[in-house]
Amino acid sequence: MIQSFSAYTTEVDDAERAVEEIVSQLDYEGKLLKNTVGILACFADFIETGVVKALCDTLPFDVLGMTTIASASSGQWGEAMLCILVLTSDDAEFVSWFSEPVPGDDPSALRRSYDEAVRGRDGCPSLMFSFFPLMIDTGVDFFVESMDEIAAGVPIFGSLPVDHNPDYRESHVIFNGGAWRDRCAFLLIYGSVAPRFYTGNIGEGKLFPAEGTITASKGNMIQSVNEKPAIEYLLSLGLTRNESGEIEGINSFPLIADLKDGAEPVVTSMYAMTPEGYAVCGRKMPVGATLSIGRYFPEEIVSTSASTLDKALDGVQCHTLLIFSCVGRCFSLLYDQSAEMEMVVERMENRGLSYMMAYSGGEVCPVRKGDAGLLNRAHSNTFIVCAF
Repeated sequence: MIQSFSAYTTEVDDAERAVEEIVSQLDYEGKLLKNTVGILACFADFIETGVVKALCDTLPFDVLGMTTIASASSGQWGEAMLCILVLTSDDAEFVSWFSEPVPGDDPSALRRSYDEAVRGRDGCPSLMFSFFPLMIDTGVDFFVESMDEIAAGVPIFGSLPVDHNPDYRESHVIFNGGAWRDRCAFLLIYGSVAPRFYTGNIGEGKLFPAEGTITASKGNMIQSVNEKPAIEYLLSLGLTRNESGEIEGINSFPLIADLKDGAEPVVTSMYAMTPEGYAVCGRKMPVGATLSIGRYFPEEIVSTSASTLDKALDGVQCHTLLIFSCVGRCFSLLYDQSAEMEMVVERMENRGLSYMMAYSGGEVCPVRKGDAGLLNRAHSNTFIVCAF
């Protein structure tokens, strides 16, 4: 059995004081079992001021995680905050590792790192928590598909980092006090673990009625829908161009795509339109996938996240929740960007459960594939939960 506890600090400038706050809240003396690991999420400034390194140097176990724009834990939420979720167990084994720099879309560095992590261990992990870097030239699909193949289908749950800058230049993967823009950190859990996964994105009532089929695409670029340029399909739904010929707020119209792989549909964002009228998306969009298009409203975001969290809390008894939500959902909350975090904190109150929530630059969560089990999948604009 895995036991867990959590802590947070808003002290970003004084590393010594921040470490004292975390250690005091964790109060881990005499509570740590044979195997222990920490999962961390923090505002990027905690790296620059030395808080992350000081904390990792103090704690007697490995710590991995990422930067974020806001997080919640232990009944608190905030932007300039550092949260940590500690897992400890006598019968589950935790193997934490980080990769070499990942050169573009070459998976060899991931394979070497994974092989090193599992060397000498019997059997397969029950679960993998992964933190993949946010890279301009390498999409989340590459990391998920590569690790799925390398780890032979082990369920993968995780996130990409994000930060408060428009170009995300301070988004980092964190491992034992170090911070990287081009490396992965992952945690393998061996033993009797029965994680349950939940995803929430957009309700069907917020969809445009006209469905389309992708008839030409290249990677994450939709070139044509129903044999016409992607821009024509979007305009046919009532989306409009501004004086510059652009569709304003295009990233507020999520795409719900059935990839025809037997699994649940996936939600992704449109980031831009090319001069040719192609839609640039947050993941690979294969030919033959069918599309529906929706629009996010603040109340819709909070309600879908709440219903997803309620499913996790009302299901089989759990004691630990790790939650990630797309940063795009936060931005779509407009003037009430804390509403989703507040909902999580409110629903977790008096539950006696340990949890951590953080905003994500891309979500990784298995989905159900009919009766064939789970399929590892990359998401965007999605609220994801791992409960165990």
